[in-house]
Amino acid sequence: MPVQHLHVAEHRALAGTLRGAWPGLPALLAGSATVCAGATLTVLLAPGVTPVSVLVAAVLVGPGAAALARAADDGATVRQWWLALRELWRFGLLQCLVAAAPTAAFLVALRLWQETGADWLLLSVGASGAAALFALFALSVALPLGALRPELRGRLLWGCALHLALRRPLRHLAGPCLGVLGVWAAVQWTASLLLLTPGPAMVVAIAAVRVACATEPESSDSAARA
Repeated sequence: MPVQHLHVAEHRALAGTLRGAWPGLPALLAGSATVCAGATLTVLLAPGVTPVSVLVAAVLVGPGAAALARAADDGATVRQWWLALRELWRFGLLQCLVAAAPTAAFLVALRLWQETGADWLLLSVGASGAAALFALFALSVALPLGALRPELRGRLLWGCALHLALRRPLRHLAGPCLGVLGVWAAVQWTASLLLLTPGPAMVVAIAAVRVACATEPESSDSAARA
């Protein structure tokens, strides 16, 4: 019986997210354009993959990504997306900075090791690299989770995001992988594909978080009964 309820919860969460994707296409397009504009400004202001460019990207892309996460849920209108941007811009900026800080530290440590060749810096490179990897992975869950659940903030949000991400890693890797695939396709063929990348990637990320939130109570109840 618990397994049956689990499948029902997953189906309802996925169906609700996908049903809202079609009527929410204008809002998704507006959100994708905002994210792409932030990424373009980042490339112009801080070219290359550097500690500065990572921090600039967090500031310029984070607010738009948070609003896109809200727009990707349940068929938001353009007006609702705009209200979400005004409401969540600070939230998106802060969450992206949390992940950008260890990433920038990793790039600094890597650059120092490449320039000096000091073996003791390998420890710093490894530690900061692991922290950056975990932070970026958790961000792919924390951003949509925080947009869906405004009551989750700070350490509670990141604790829940890490728990969900590590419990079903492949499920939450789908959104980031789709984003990377879109960027690769844009580089290989045409840059116009970039505008179509953030929206679908965020819809997949929202669907993964919705399924996780729907099934987590069932899993907790089963564990408690066991």
